[in-house]
Amino acid sequence: MRALRYDRYGPPDVLRVDELPEPSPAMGCAKIRIHAVGLNPVDWKIVADHLRLLPLFRSPPRGVGLDYAGEIVGVGGGATQRYFGERVFGSLKPFGRDGACADFVVARYNRIEPLPPEVDYIQAAALPIAGGTALQALADEANVTSGQRVLITGAAGGVGHFAVQIAKRLGTHVVAICGAHNADFVRSLGADEVVDYATHDFTQRDDRFDVVFDAACASSFVASRRVLTESGCYISTGGDSSALLGTVAGAVLARLTSRQRAIPFQLKNGPAMWKRLLDLVHKGALRAHVERTIAMEEVADVFGAMETGHARGKNVVLISQTD
Repeated sequence: MRALRYDRYGPPDVLRVDELPEPSPAMGCAKIRIHAVGLNPVDWKIVADHLRLLPLFRSPPRGVGLDYAGEIVGVGGGATQRYFGERVFGSLKPFGRDGACADFVVARYNRIEPLPPEVDYIQAAALPIAGGTALQALADEANVTSGQRVLITGAAGGVGHFAVQIAKRLGTHVVAICGAHNADFVRSLGADEVVDYATHDFTQRDDRFDVVFDAACASSFVASRRVLTESGCYISTGGDSSALLGTVAGAVLARLTSRQRAIPFQLKNGPAMWKRLLDLVHKGALRAHVERTIAMEEVADVFGAMETGHARGKNVVLISQTD
């Protein structure tokens, strides 16, 4: 089978398409023919060795990609409701060496979610990490409620474009920060106000927000707190270790000096979250904007573009014929 791999950490050009033996599912696992893989910033950060300090993280050789959608072509035994030919999606854990950008992957039954017929493989593959991050950050961590004011940085990106839709679903007034070339796109998602980050510094605004969701990791609690309400919260996706440590320090500062909150973020990525995302899709409240569908051989070029931080929506790798 084909699989996108790398033998050493480095820039995107370390990636190559290899031929590997097809995997066999062990007890409690299913073999999945992959149709589509959604790319996330964490994917290129793993390749570039930005996550080397994570415990239990296995070094190269490694595969690429976490979010997947496909169909089950084999089961390894054990109690399960999974079956041959079932359409499924999910997300691999990042610690192991296997990647989703392959003709086949093996996943544990508890890392697989059935895919309803009205959701295609491309949409499904775009959902787990980016959609889950936006939903958990706003609905669970920040406890956003109707009538509140929410500011979102990186509003055109993978997480940000989901966040705008979810914040509007929750009944908030959304101020979206993005580049001028993405302004019309972000307005189409429902943003009430769109601000060009190149010409306006949101931390110098005169109005106040109940939530600043820093999806782009473009700011910090210290810089953002002046635009928060007295009990407002700042939440960042923690795109790298320095951003995460900064938010942790902000959380301590907020607790000691005010009623404001800074929330360090860790995604609870699993079937419970994926079910909630599917429910929003079913209700017409959430849709992935897929900017490009690409082949395995094009992932390196897309990683290079993703590193600039100017992505719009999602990029999805097509592995085999989709529905």
